[in-house]
Amino acid sequence: MVQTPDYLLVAAFERLDEERVFALVERGLDAELSSSDILDQAREGFERVGALYQSGSYFLADLLMAAHIFNGVLQRLMDHAPVSSAPGLPPVVFGTVQGDIHEIGKNLTIAFMRFAGLEVIDLGQDVPPQRFVEAVVSSGATVVCLSGLMTSCYGPMRRTVAALGKAGVRTTTTVLIGGLVSETVRRHVGADFWSTDCLQGVELCRELVSGSRGSAAAGASGRGVAAGRRRGGLWGAATRLERGGSTPRRRGV
Repeated sequence: MVQTPDYLLVAAFERLDEERVFALVERGLDAELSSSDILDQAREGFERVGALYQSGSYFLADLLMAAHIFNGVLQRLMDHAPVSSAPGLPPVVFGTVQGDIHEIGKNLTIAFMRFAGLEVIDLGQDVPPQRFVEAVVSSGATVVCLSGLMTSCYGPMRRTVAALGKAGVRTTTTVLIGGLVSETVRRHVGADFWSTDCLQGVELCRELVSGSRGSAAAGASGRGVAAGRRRGGLWGAATRLERGGSTPRRRGV
């Protein structure tokens, strides 16, 4: 097999060879490869690690290492070409809901969002509903992302959506849930979208923040375009990583 630079990076990531991965990233940047191409290679490597975990070849510690390496790649790419948040656009509020301390999928998604030029307010883990409300009110955010990796998170997600309504900001806020979620969960908690693919989640948030996709109110009336259909992906791998397992969907899709 001809070992092209992209193959080398994917293979090094799959082996969890942190030093080699970072060296190949630097080599790619020196060769003027695009950041998006390098990121795609790292993403493929991460997803291969997730598949190895699913097959029983890798363990939780290996997956944690993969997340660490991936974040390191993202940071190096951002250091190479700093990304500024788009001026005039509201931030995205993101947090793991009350009762859950899982953060890997959330942190990877936030890293992608910032790489894409979005401003993100990271509330961390075990976030009570009122804290989401306070962040939305104080920042003027129009998109809220709720992450949860346990079935016990569905109640806190639902209470968070209800708290946004009680505070009078639900009609101006689009809620996206991610992690161990589905269309059934989305309907139960009252969110607008659900996703287990962080890349499509990021693209969806970009569209929502910029106004190129319909608002929460539009979704409530059944208008707007359904989000992409790509299944699996990096958020899915991160979900399997933390929890041990579709794509952004709008209500009713």
